[in-house]
Amino acid sequence: MAVVTAVLTGIMLIRSGGGAPASGDAHGAGTGAAGTLPNAVAGARGAFGRTASGQADPAEVRVSGRSVTAIGDSVMVASTPALQAAMPGIAINAMVGRQFSTGLQVLAGIKAQGELRPIVVFALGTNGTVTSAELQALFAEIGPRRLLVLVSTFEARPWENEVNAALAAAARSHARVVLANWFAVIQHRTYLLWPDGIHPQPAGGVLYARMLTRAVDRVAALAA
Repeated sequence: MAVVTAVLTGIMLIRSGGGAPASGDAHGAGTGAAGTLPNAVAGARGAFGRTASGQADPAEVRVSGRSVTAIGDSVMVASTPALQAAMPGIAINAMVGRQFSTGLQVLAGIKAQGELRPIVVFALGTNGTVTSAELQALFAEIGPRRLLVLVSTFEARPWENEVNAALAAAARSHARVVLANWFAVIQHRTYLLWPDGIHPQPAGGVLYARMLTRAVDRVAALAA
């Protein structure tokens, strides 16, 4: 556990210049208001390949990191270098030990400053339960014009199944939301985690970033 703590602390200090949350880019650089999705998505709707249902093919959609705000906990902190490499310009606000409720406060603060980007990745649930009221508050903050990626958790803790079930149900019941299923992605690749069985090693961070990149492209395709 000491090794994991040292690694996470090192990433936070290197990436954020002190004890502040890990951050990939200044919030609001590029696009802050929700008004429309960037031209890379909304302005090129006719250029995307289409599935049989008429939706844009996610394989054809590539979203700039400067369109994405990511809020998370220590799993995201550990994956920050890989996320920055996979989605240059992404705005990351991640903190060790963060609860879902605290993440809502962070989200509200970013939104109040006019710096919340069109696509939001909300990756919390590792450190405690998630209530229906908190999910309702999340959707209220996101609003009807932004897109949301929820991220399932992987940790041997009593609330894991409950949290993942709640996140999956929330994603199914909202049209502009997708679930990035970290549990499914990592459950048979636990050798990519540190010995605590929760935090990704560098190669695990690459896998996490790849999963989120694909999820962002999928949710962007919903609006294309």
